[in-house]
Amino acid sequence: MINISGLNKSYGKKKALDNLTLSIPSNSIYGLLGPNGAGKTTLISILNGLVSYDSGEVTFFDLPLKKNLSVIRQRCSLIPQSLAFYENLSVKENLQFFAGVQKIKGQALKDNLSYAVETNRLSSMMDQKSATLSGGQKRRLNIAIGLLNNPDILFFDEPTVGIDPESRNDILDTIKAYKSDNKTVIYTSHYMPEIEKICDEVAIMNAGQIVKQGSISSMVNNEESQQVIVELYPHSSTYLSAMSRAEVTIVDQTTLLLTQSSSELIAQVLHQLEQQGIKVKQIRYGATTLESLFINLTSKGRTDV
Repeated sequence: MINISGLNKSYGKKKALDNLTLSIPSNSIYGLLGPNGAGKTTLISILNGLVSYDSGEVTFFDLPLKKNLSVIRQRCSLIPQSLAFYENLSVKENLQFFAGVQKIKGQALKDNLSYAVETNRLSSMMDQKSATLSGGQKRRLNIAIGLLNNPDILFFDEPTVGIDPESRNDILDTIKAYKSDNKTVIYTSHYMPEIEKICDEVAIMNAGQIVKQGSISSMVNNEESQQVIVELYPHSSTYLSAMSRAEVTIVDQTTLLLTQSSSELIAQVLHQLEQQGIKVKQIRYGATTLESLFINLTSKGRTDV
């Protein structure tokens, strides 16, 4: 579906992509991970024809991107992190406007509009002013606009930022369903649970290169590790941040990553947690999670590009 070989892009003396090679299969949900400065934004911008590249080869549907940009863009859609619609217009007016911009008419307009509205459950709010929608509903409208050209490939850039957990799960289920409609999804997010929930394969970027790619299960299960994962029950303690040190990484409020399995270190951590009334749910020795793998592979980050 998408094949990238030896892709290079620099901004002056700063190299954003460094001989990057990647293949994204059709009819899949592909996760693209990387810290700030890894080159994700540059790569997505290139694939959507928003930024040129210095050298390398990029093909979609076996068509070279540079020579077939307009044709390829008609078959792709980018759903941005920012809300890209007019809040003073109704849901219906927004959809009609953006369909008009893309010159979608006749039966195609009818079919595509119906699909976009139905899959995002917007039919009951078509006459509602977009500004009055909830955060989750606004995100669904954002996605619906991206479906108006009935794309074969959908790029999602952090589509669940700023919404509640229930709305997030709802949107993730919607995105996951697009695979059954023979669409390919490229998904970027900083939320590891989202990636683990919906993605078939993942590529981890760092310093402009792909440092690891494959299915999540193969990447995690085949990774040898001397680490210890300490899972915690939900808590309200503000003390956890004080535990971060060379041997202890706070993945999130319910997960600690210990870089070594010495009994002395584990005892110290458990003692500190007990003093703060933080209960331990599970301790896993020699375990690697997607989150811990990501931290290990991207620990040497760069300035944002």
